[in-house]
Amino acid sequence: MSKDLRDEFLRLLREDEVFRLAVIGLLGISDVQSSLRRLVEVVGRLVDGQEALARNQSVMMEVLNKVLEAVQRLTENEEKLWENQNKLWEENNKIWQEIKSLREDQERLWQEIRALRESQEKAWREIERLWQELKTFREEQEKRWQENEKRWEMNFKMWEQNWKLWQENLSRWEEQFKFNNWMMSALREIRDSIGGSYEYYTAHWIREWLSTKGVSCDVKVNVTIPVDGFKEIDVVCYDPLVVGEATIKVSSVEEAERELKKLLDNAKTAEKFFGKKAIALVLAVESAPEQVAEYLRKRAGELSIVLVLGREYS
Repeated sequence: MSKDLRDEFLRLLREDEVFRLAVIGLLGISDVQSSLRRLVEVVGRLVDGQEALARNQSVMMEVLNKVLEAVQRLTENEEKLWENQNKLWEENNKIWQEIKSLREDQERLWQEIRALRESQEKAWREIERLWQELKTFREEQEKRWQENEKRWEMNFKMWEQNWKLWQENLSRWEEQFKFNNWMMSALREIRDSIGGSYEYYTAHWIREWLSTKGVSCDVKVNVTIPVDGFKEIDVVCYDPLVVGEATIKVSSVEEAERELKKLLDNAKTAEKFFGKKAIALVLAVESAPEQVAEYLRKRAGELSIVLVLGREYS
């Protein structure tokens, strides 16, 4: 029996009395009460089923609403997923572009590496050639060293011979030195007897002193220079310019200052006349007291004057 037919049947039993009596008649008078009870039970069960159906329908509606909400959320999530998927595709595309660029860079790098290897091979070949040349040079150098070794042996023998000659010459020089000392002593005696020739002795000393420095100079004595009138200089060398003053004796500090001033004035005169700077100023003093000699040394050092000091006495 369909649901609609059942509902209509129940409605007629409740509302249509004739229909209800006809049904009762058909069922039999004796069975009316039992039929009614059964009918009430059936109706009750039908009502209960209807109510349960209604409840189930409500539950189903709730479930359906939840399903729809879930479907909507899935739809939203799917849209987000597609958005993320699109972003991933964009990122992948960028990555592929970068990979492509990296491959191009790698290809260029490999080309550079190949070029570098070729250059390195050329360099190794050049190094090999240089090593061969160096080997040849070392062999030639070894030959030169052997030849030099022979020369050194010969030179050593020559040095031994020269040493013997130096020993012999040393003996001669010692004898010559003794002779020179005797000669200097004799010259001093002659100088003391002559007196005025001390300028020549100073000139000789300056000439020898310059020669020890590798300078050859023709030293003049008692030279008159026409500057600011006429000035006479005891000793002078023209080239290089050296000015000297010679005196037999300086007895006091005052005399020492006068001789120093005279030398400085003569040097300025000579520099003005010759147009050049004097390379040395020389003051020669044959004798002076010890205190005056010490003062002369001090002042000569301060004025950068070369002091030639003979005898000191107390």
